[in-house]
Amino acid sequence: MNEQEDSRPIDVRIMGIYDELTASERRLAAVVMEAQTNLASFTAGELATKADISNATAARFFKRLGYASYNDARMHARQAEDWGSPLYELTGTGRKRLAPGDFGLHIAQDLQNLTRTAEMLSEADLDHAVRIIAGASRVFVVGFRNSMALANYARGLLTNVRADVHLLPLAGVSMGEELAGIGERDAFLVLGFRRRPALLREIMAVVKESGSPSVLIADMTAARTAQLATVTLRCHNRGHSMFDSYAAPMSVINYVCSSVSQQLGDSAVERLAEIEHLHERLDQLAGPVQNKKMPKD
Repeated sequence: MNEQEDSRPIDVRIMGIYDELTASERRLAAVVMEAQTNLASFTAGELATKADISNATAARFFKRLGYASYNDARMHARQAEDWGSPLYELTGTGRKRLAPGDFGLHIAQDLQNLTRTAEMLSEADLDHAVRIIAGASRVFVVGFRNSMALANYARGLLTNVRADVHLLPLAGVSMGEELAGIGERDAFLVLGFRRRPALLREIMAVVKESGSPSVLIADMTAARTAQLATVTLRCHNRGHSMFDSYAAPMSVINYVCSSVSQQLGDSAVERLAEIEHLHERLDQLAGPVQNKKMPKD
């Protein structure tokens, strides 16, 4: 693929050669992915300083990514710097507006995200994530903004197969109250898709300091948050239109939670059986009461 044909965003290019990068190049990669949405506002020297590397190393890094120079990378970044902003996409100044027949392209983008995610994730990282969640005394599932919906989904799956699964943040409860007393026997499943609030990174720092292992499921731009996680599972989530796609992270969450149930074995089966019994007992009493005869106390 020559330079003119390569339309991939910079984060995809980075992950394509990530395993080949040196330690200094990986520091720069983390800085670049964290700053991807406004990369055009930085000079090469500023990025090099942030990554604590030389300007020459930075120049070689961008050439390895397929750019003629850093200025070439900035030009590409400027063209897509507002990717992820629904307002930018809706105004039509970014990618084209949806038109009749675009549903097929929408699905095609989801399939591409799923395929690229499957190609990128290693079995070792997936297995590590499953062992962390299955082996913890308590599991805290954390997500803000769009990631809250993913966190709700993950918590809903996990609570079917194991006890002590807690969703954060809870309305009206401070994070300090929830995080007090966490330790090595606890685990955190963090959904960190952009835009990530600064609070998420600080929470992950507290978790790391406590000795609690953490699994981060995030998009390709997660950098400093990924450095704080025990294991990071990255998902491609570029959408065809104005919103990011969450098809790949939903699939990864489903896989991880299903694998946790396999890891837990009999205890997961027993919990599911108990839940089914309670469903039979309680669900018939739920809903409108006007058409039901309620048993006496």
